[in-house]
Amino acid sequence: AVACRSQSFRGILHKFKSQLLSLTQDIVQLSVLEIRHKIAELEAKLNTDDEGGEWKTRYETQLELNDQLEKQIVSLKEKMEKICGNPSDRFQTKV
Repeated sequence: AVACRSQSFRGILHKFKSQLLSLTQDIVQLSVLEIRHKIAELEAKLNTDDEGGEWKTRYETQLELNDQLEKQIVSLKEKMEKICGNPSDRFQTKV
């Protein structure tokens, strides 16, 4: 009777170990899937952020270019005034 109970206990213990191992494997597989999903989400977000960053860089570059062009316009106007004289000055001297 004791030997029978011992075998029965070992059988139950073996069954529990098998179930525990199976559950552990399921948990690991689920965790791996969740991690892969999270990685995919983060990569997608990173790509989106990169695109936004690219547009921000383009915008900032355009602002710098606009500023340089404005400075060139002012400089060229000053040079034109030196070469041709200020048109408003000419009108004042004729009057």
